[in-house]
Amino acid sequence: MRSALALALIFAACGDDVTATPDAPVTEDASPDADTSPKNITLRFVPKVGDAAFACGQSYANMGAENTTITPRDFRFYVHDVKLIDAAGEHVPVTLATNDWQYQGVALLDFENFTGGCQDGTPETNMELTGTVPNGMYTGISFSIGIPAALNHKDLTTLPAPLNVTGLWWGWSYGHIFLAAVTHTEITDPQPGTNDHYFHLGSVGCTGDPETGETVTCTKPNRPLIEVTGFDPLTKPVIADWGALLSKSNLATEIGCHSGAQGPCAWPFDFVGLNFLTGSNTPTTQKLFRPGT
Repeated sequence: MRSALALALIFAACGDDVTATPDAPVTEDASPDADTSPKNITLRFVPKVGDAAFACGQSYANMGAENTTITPRDFRFYVHDVKLIDAAGEHVPVTLATNDWQYQGVALLDFENFTGGCQDGTPETNMELTGTVPNGMYTGISFSIGIPAALNHKDLTTLPAPLNVTGLWWGWSYGHIFLAAVTHTEITDPQPGTNDHYFHLGSVGCTGDPETGETVTCTKPNRPLIEVTGFDPLTKPVIADWGALLSKSNLATEIGCHSGAQGPCAWPFDFVGLNFLTGSNTPTTQKLFRPGT
């Protein structure tokens, strides 16, 4: 027979088991991914010509369809609707800050510095986007090249930076030049001369007079949606390859593409992810952007 003392010890132990568990607080280790509060971010863009660095004044040999030696004249573009892509494929909007390079969700990336033959821009450059995004793990970035229609056809003199750049402006009806990639060639054969080859992307086929309050509509808005995946955009840059964009253009013999003629426009349109004839997005043909390392 058990002693009274032994029974008391058994009941006391059982009592501890019953009362301790329901009253004990349940805690879990905090996971970094669980915190979705906004955090400040910087998204970097690096201009390249193939594997070489892009630089005003630098010569690049064997470029384009004619294996031309060229120097840069311009390389700038607007982006908007910036989002980061998480591991599940969800697109998470980035809230861009407001500064001299960013306004109402639109940013200007400017790689030329107005030296060494870069004649179309300004001395200031900008190679990053700044803003906030919910804390998380991201494996890519998406954005649209260009300026939204609501801002594209306003009076340039009433717009703040970076939307008031006169060198990226076609006029109220057609609005801004969304992307400018311009080369300069010194020609020696058959006769000495020069050729500047332009790729200017913007909306075309536009009707409506904004000066009288009419809404402008364009048959080809030409705002390609870009997705760059397979990298961490918070720690690695996006490469913008000026050379890849112009790799099949006739840089020595044509004045280039102003978004209006199929011949000189077909290839650069492909390489920004657009079908020239239909204006539709063709993401599989995009070659301008790739992940950095």
